[in-house]
Amino acid sequence: MAGNGRDGQRRLTGEPAELVRLAGAAMSEVMDGLTGSAAVAEGATAADKALAELRERIEEDAAGVLPGRTAQRSDRHTIVVGVHVGTEVECLADLAEQLLRLAWSRQSAEPWPERLRLPLRGMGEVVLVMLAKAADTLEAEAAEARADLLAEQHEVAQRQRLLYELLLSGAEPAGAGDSADATLLACYYQRCADHAVSVARHAVLFSAAGGR
Repeated sequence: MAGNGRDGQRRLTGEPAELVRLAGAAMSEVMDGLTGSAAVAEGATAADKALAELRERIEEDAAGVLPGRTAQRSDRHTIVVGVHVGTEVECLADLAEQLLRLAWSRQSAEPWPERLRLPLRGMGEVVLVMLAKAADTLEAEAAEARADLLAEQHEVAQRQRLLYELLLSGAEPAGAGDSADATLLACYYQRCADHAVSVARHAVLFSAAGGR
């Protein structure tokens, strides 16, 4: 009986993990348009498609989390994980949409100055790694992965601090528009990192509770 519950738990966590990966894919597309090699319009268009798929999958997942009956013991872990991760993914989808809006608003702007582009791109790359690890944690239930994510969350904060030091320094001041957009983008990345840590933290917590 316990083995059947564990199998059900693994089937259960697979769908939330896929949603986290879809959120990462949508963000990756728009990030590449904002600070990477892709044109802004190209990256934003691809991100728009990925975001639409993510929104559709979120709705499908929300409809399937609660089966309309009293939850059996083996279902409870799945429901708790599904609802919690669903709320986190909804927040990630909102952030992806805000990134998309920022990308479209910068379509006609000059490229970021290199000294701003590099820390922003670095923050985005770390965030994408964190989202991938958060999805892996949902499937593998590895407590040590949470420690990795906490270290990477600190790295995001350090890169954000570096960016702000550059913006506030007197040398080669950035324009008002670039400064505002860079600060906004850094805030979005920091929030994405927080959501990745939250997914992993609760995945480990729910795994421990589900094994009792």
